[in-house]
Amino acid sequence: MLQTKSFLGANTPFGFSSLFEELYNPYKNCRSYIIKGGPGTGKSSFMKKIANAAQKKGYDTELIFCSSDPQSLDGLLIPALNFSIADGTSPHVIEPQFPGACENIINMGAFWNEEGLFKKADKIRSLTIENSLCHRRSARFLSSAGTINEDTQKLVSNFVDFERVNSFAVRFAQRETPRKKSNIPGRKQRRYLSAISPEGIIFLDETVKALASRVIGIEDEYGAVSSVLTERIGEFAVRNGYDVIFCRCPMNCRESAEHIIIPAASLAVVTLKSEHNISLVPDRVIHAKRFIDTEALANHKNRIAFNKKVCSELTKESIDFLKKAKAVHDKLEQLYIEEMNFKKANTFANKFIERVIV
Repeated sequence: MLQTKSFLGANTPFGFSSLFEELYNPYKNCRSYIIKGGPGTGKSSFMKKIANAAQKKGYDTELIFCSSDPQSLDGLLIPALNFSIADGTSPHVIEPQFPGACENIINMGAFWNEEGLFKKADKIRSLTIENSLCHRRSARFLSSAGTINEDTQKLVSNFVDFERVNSFAVRFAQRETPRKKSNIPGRKQRRYLSAISPEGIIFLDETVKALASRVIGIEDEYGAVSSVLTERIGEFAVRNGYDVIFCRCPMNCRESAEHIIIPAASLAVVTLKSEHNISLVPDRVIHAKRFIDTEALANHKNRIAFNKKVCSELTKESIDFLKKAKAVHDKLEQLYIEEMNFKKANTFANKFIERVIV
């Protein structure tokens, strides 16, 4: 019985990045549920209740957490049942493609006091607008941090021997993920293992530990080598028949994977950076410097140090505004909580669990 954690949404320099299309394949038989409702209506608690019931029945589960509130669930997967459920409200709006045939909508608004919320309309509007403004300010600082980070990566890339990187990746992948007899390519999954959140930068160590007994670390403060190395190793493993989880970097979400996990090989390749605060102890560490002309790069050490300091300060400011947004969101939730009939909501949840968790 396995329980893993991940993010399918991230606060990034390019705005909110959603990978919620990874939840389910609407062209395959599956049970997918989309929850609609306001803040504080019990969406996360409902999903946690389902997850607990599934665990008691012995099912593996994947908990999808919210990057803007890491204590809250955005989604849940139960692979053995082809079951998924997710918060389908902004900023990761989900709409059914095949209503009823694949997706069903759960309306938490069925359990609120409409008249009570109508009387609080001005407060709800005011707090919603304030929350949105905090997120926009956070995004502006993060966008600036991303620009500085990109400048450093491009600078360092000029001194990387990518031919050596590719050669190393091929040798590593051939050794660790030999071709399977079936010759059927593996499946690619996309996730975020880290998040820029109101609680700071979070890294989900426990997911790596749950899926991999061996961890290879790539020590790369600049990310110029690791993003290429992990992507090459992951693509090679997929071609050889392994399912691979490609984990993007929130600060650089348009680029290659920052980490990869290959469950069938019980292997993870993780980028080690100071801001990740990773508690994992790798079985082996690959130093990115072996692929970099460090003597030539040393001529730019002042610029790199300046960029690192500025990027760190801008990211801190962004996180501060995420904290403010969370505080406002908590007030907004309270308005809805006061008008919810949780007795009816819990009755519905219990009947739902009896029906779907078999």
